[in-house]
Amino acid sequence: MRTVLFLLLLASPLAIQAESTPQARQLEKALARLQQESQSVQQQFMMIQELRRNEMSEPSMVVPQPSTPGQSIPIPNYNDLMQLKQEKERRIEKYTADLNRLYARYTELENEKQTILEQINSLEQKPKTEE
Repeated sequence: MRTVLFLLLLASPLAIQAESTPQARQLEKALARLQQESQSVQQQFMMIQELRRNEMSEPSMVVPQPSTPGQSIPIPNYNDLMQLKQEKERRIEKYTADLNRLYARYTELENEKQTILEQINSLEQKPKTEE
């Protein structure tokens, strides 16, 4: 009984695919491509978000500590510290801009996916109304 049920479940998608129009198959391919791109954008977003989070959590001015207890603490150069601080701020700004760009692209892809899903649903409804 289970094998018969299993075979019926395997055969049903084949029957549905045979009934689908070339336009529906083309839309499904476009949807799959959009889903892959959307997943890629989401992964990039999460990686950059983590980079930004790590950059923001690091202390801005790291002063080197003496290697031996009797040694005096070296005085850091002010210009070097300011340059490091500015570089850090530029990296954070770049990460923020990248995150905004990726979020906008993700939203755009989701809107495209929604449009394609609506088109696929309308194509699926046409054969039902014709019968």
